[in-house]
Amino acid sequence: MSNKIFAEKFFEIIFKNSRLLRNKMNYSSGIAHLSILQIHTLSFLKHRKNAQMSEISEYFQIEMSSATSLLNKLVKLQLVERQSDPSDRRLVRIVLTKAGETLLKKTMEEKIIHIEQMLSYLSDDEQQELLRLLEKLNNRIANKYEH
Repeated sequence: MSNKIFAEKFFEIIFKNSRLLRNKMNYSSGIAHLSILQIHTLSFLKHRKNAQMSEISEYFQIEMSSATSLLNKLVKLQLVERQSDPSDRRLVRIVLTKAGETLLKKTMEEKIIHIEQMLSYLSDDEQQELLRLLEKLNNRIANKYEH
């Protein structure tokens, strides 16, 4: 199989798996109104407490205007809030609300269940091989773009 044909099949399979997982989660958790980027932003904010807009922009490699738009939607949904930095009033920190934490927790629990279900079609050895290959691919891609 040529690299081009393999790449096309790989893209199709990854896209289909992502869509299947996303659709399954949308129906069960009620997060259909959130994009993948919005969900990942909630996760980022859980791990990076009191993040600044510039950190969000940099982490997701998006323009500041796009980060602002992304956060405006999450603020409107009351999943995050903007807070002034007490030590420097010019800085605005973005924090996850209780509603955001609750939704993220529920989403992550369901994501794990659905991934476990998807992986159950593979043997333990196949699961380990899949994980090994994905980690290898991620490491090689990351190394290429870091240098």
